[in-house]
Amino acid sequence: MNVRRVVTVTVLTGLAAACLVWWNVVDPWHAAAATALACALTMLWAATENTVADPEWPRTAVETRPGGRHDVSDLGWSVFGRDGLVTDRVVRRVRALAVDRLRAHGVDTDDPAAQADAERLLGATVVRQLSSGVPPRARTVQDWLDAVERLGAAPSSSTDPSTEPGTDVKEHRA
Repeated sequence: MNVRRVVTVTVLTGLAAACLVWWNVVDPWHAAAATALACALTMLWAATENTVADPEWPRTAVETRPGGRHDVSDLGWSVFGRDGLVTDRVVRRVRALAVDRLRAHGVDTDDPAAQADAERLLGATVVRQLSSGVPPRARTVQDWLDAVERLGAAPSSSTDPSTEPGTDVKEHRA
């Protein structure tokens, strides 16, 4: 408590009250009550002046595991921009995936003559949307991924030894 402040305010309000009584502005009882109120408020102010710093929550160690919820959360937040459209980064990756999958099926996306083959495999709408520069919505990217997924893996001309009769293939599970 700041005693100097309390004494100063008490003396000043006492003098002010005495002057008001002297000039008949207020009666002595009101002047004494005003002085007492001023002293009480000053003491309250002086007593509560020292504030305690706001306590902080204790910091907890966060264990980050690869593939854990932080990676999924970061991936989810990185897909959409502030405008609600899919970000360019995701669009580039889906386009690269489509180009790789089409190349695996023997379609050269750089060749304009192969446009018909790409439309036959992916669909005309998907090819048109993939080649446009318009940022897509989530549903459009889902359509792109569905079309690329329908392509499946590259058709292989060699025979898989596990499908030949008489071969014994053991499946190993972790």
